[in-house]
Amino acid sequence: MALATLILAIGLAGGASAECSQGQMAEAQLQFGGAQQLLQAQQWNEAIAQLQSIVDFCPEFFPALRGLGLAYQQTGQLDLAAEVYGKVIDVQGNSADAGDYANLAKVLTKQKKYKEARAEYIKAQKRDSENCAVLVNLGILHNASGYATQAVETLEDALIYCPDLEPQIMPRLADACTKAADKMTKIGNTEKAAMYKAKAREYGGSAGGSSAYKQIQAKMKAGDYAGTVAACDALLAEDPEHANALLTKARAADAMGSKAVAADAYKKFLDLRPDNMDETASYIIVLAEGNMCEQAVAVSKDAVSKFVGNGTKAMGKIRFAYGKALYCLEDYAASKAEFQKAASSGDQKWVPHARDGISACDEFLNFEEAQRQNASQGR
Repeated sequence: MALATLILAIGLAGGASAECSQGQMAEAQLQFGGAQQLLQAQQWNEAIAQLQSIVDFCPEFFPALRGLGLAYQQTGQLDLAAEVYGKVIDVQGNSADAGDYANLAKVLTKQKKYKEARAEYIKAQKRDSENCAVLVNLGILHNASGYATQAVETLEDALIYCPDLEPQIMPRLADACTKAADKMTKIGNTEKAAMYKAKAREYGGSAGGSSAYKQIQAKMKAGDYAGTVAACDALLAEDPEHANALLTKARAADAMGSKAVAADAYKKFLDLRPDNMDETASYIIVLAEGNMCEQAVAVSKDAVSKFVGNGTKAMGKIRFAYGKALYCLEDYAASKAEFQKAASSGDQKWVPHARDGISACDEFLNFEEAQRQNASQGR
């Protein structure tokens, strides 16, 4: 099976779990510097020996495990690579990220264990719904495994988040739509079959997608947000479940400050893609910034309950959004607690924003405390 040749970057920086003593951690980190040089020089066998020595000394030092998995993979020792990548996930626990699951999935794919690889890519997608390599490879595996409708959804998401990969995505998306149409025809769902046939024509055309959506993309790229919203509305009038148009409309409306319009578009998008953590967070933030505070908090609570199993790092964006919702509701103590969780989640994208949120909460909390003290002193 020809999978997309998209290689995720291996994160080789980081610390170790608490199972290693502080001294062991320091020594492992010191030794790992030399191993990194061997990896960068593609001296795989030498790297394996040094990395194995580090892992024997401190089994929970996951950067060495990641490097060891890569070296085994590059030398064709796929069983060992899969075993080591599995250990990375076990050691990291809730801190395992999309790249860790994708690394394992790539090895399983090379072993032609497509069912197992698909399962790992699904876990990766839950933790990073905008990861291009994950989306394209998962879409291909969905389609190859007989899950055509899921393939269409995933590859459409890839088209949204990875426009530079459009030439690779389009033919696979058209094929998935054709298979989905055949599946709907067999079960007697003529309406859905017609929809997927139309999509197959759209994505399989020589222009590489519908001219309407091309125009939307061009307007969005040019910063014509009002024009983007209008073009999205025109396309959605013909296809109300066009996920790409809904998400683009949401982002354009948000950019032009139309929070209610953006929130409505985000909600409709999430009705189609309920497992998308990134856009759930964006939806909550738009609600909060549009002063729809109670709704933002309600969506946040549901999101925490729904996504908490995806791990601490993946939850960073949801925790930040929850903090924004609580801040909107003027519950500054609870808001600060959520911002602190976002700051310590390990998702570096949200750390500076979370720290700004903490500072803003502290200002209000300090002001409230000063008011209480003045009141108690009769001032």
